[in-house]
Amino acid sequence: MGTDRRYSDHLDALLALITYLALTQWRSRTPNALAMELFLPEDQITSVLNGFPGIFRQNPKLHPTAVGGQPSYTLYGRYARRRPRDMDSAVLPLPTAADDLIASSAPDPAQDGTGEELDAASLRMLLDFVSDRARAEQESTQSRLAQRWLLVGVAIAAAASIVAAIIQAVR
Repeated sequence: MGTDRRYSDHLDALLALITYLALTQWRSRTPNALAMELFLPEDQITSVLNGFPGIFRQNPKLHPTAVGGQPSYTLYGRYARRRPRDMDSAVLPLPTAADDLIASSAPDPAQDGTGEELDAASLRMLLDFVSDRARAEQESTQSRLAQRWLLVGVAIAAAASIVAAIIQAVR
């Protein structure tokens, strides 16, 4: 995604990812698991997750998936709500069989984030923020386009005035 982090270009994926990550019982998810759960292209999910680092937190550790090791992601707002884990549940082995790596509906105890979900007010605030940013980008784009057309109109009017003055002077 590079430097092009336009909310309006990725609004559908942003809303889907934010809603899912805010309300799922999983603490965090890999792009591969998100793609299977949300039926969105994995490359689009990865681009959005990496392109908006102020919203999504990337875990630096790689987790095994059906397509290889991937980092997991969560919302910063949800990460802040994490409750402490005891050491026994934090070291449970991750599944290694490819069939077990496919997104399952219930997380193992180390990934169970039940009770850490965002409350309705926090989720609404985050969704409103993203929607407002997308709307502002669209309005800014429309404003720039209107200014360009205005400049074209002024240039045409100026050229027509000059041509009319030249014709008047030649007569």
